[in-house]
Amino acid sequence: MSISEKINFWLLRIFRSFYYNIRYRLNKWKTIHGVLFPVRLRYGYSVLRFIDNGQYESGEIDIISNTLASGDKVLEMGTGLGFISAYCAKKVGPQNVYTFEANPLLERNIKELYAKNGVDPHLKFAILGKEEGTAVFYTNQNSLLASSLTNTPGVDMRPIEIPVKRLNEVIKTIKPTYLVMDIEGGEYEIFETIEFQTITKIQFELHPDVLGPDKVSRIFKKLGECNFVRDESFTSRDNYYFYKEPGAAN
Repeated sequence: MSISEKINFWLLRIFRSFYYNIRYRLNKWKTIHGVLFPVRLRYGYSVLRFIDNGQYESGEIDIISNTLASGDKVLEMGTGLGFISAYCAKKVGPQNVYTFEANPLLERNIKELYAKNGVDPHLKFAILGKEEGTAVFYTNQNSLLASSLTNTPGVDMRPIEIPVKRLNEVIKTIKPTYLVMDIEGGEYEIFETIEFQTITKIQFELHPDVLGPDKVSRIFKKLGECNFVRDESFTSRDNYYFYKEPGAAN
């Protein structure tokens, strides 16, 4: 990038930030794909620009809007700000949406979004894993959206203890048909552990820069061995959709 291009980039960013500061102080809500979304300046520029242009979680929504059917029951791992679970709840009913989030500091934001949209999915603050227990979760004191199971050197991270629920027992109890997953690099451990049972559709965000090519290959291999087929019509970067043909064995 040339010097002039860098200058133009930063001038545009400053202008947009100024605009967001005015726009979302006057009206703190944005409608994205029929979901009223609370906009907070503390989300930061990188998130605000996608909220403002309506492209927030666009890869996930593109897949889910075209594949989620009225008879589906959703299990979401990684609630985030509650946008995807609220969208699913509007489409299949909140009683058919179960969502798990590791970061309890997001509870107020999530419930605010749910209330504004008149939905109340089943929300639990816990991690799903192989065994029941507890885990250490690191909350980023400067950004709620940057909290993680991994401690980031040089960043003000505060450790908290959160519960871990047995993934396969949750699936057995809920009997979901559609798995939605965005857990920032934790997807490999989930695919190593999961018994798909009633699940016939999977939308997930993959983080190859975190996992590396070997783990990515093993994820795809397991899905193939369990008779899941990748839908190539969805080409969003790092977002994938796999489905099981009717009658395919578990």
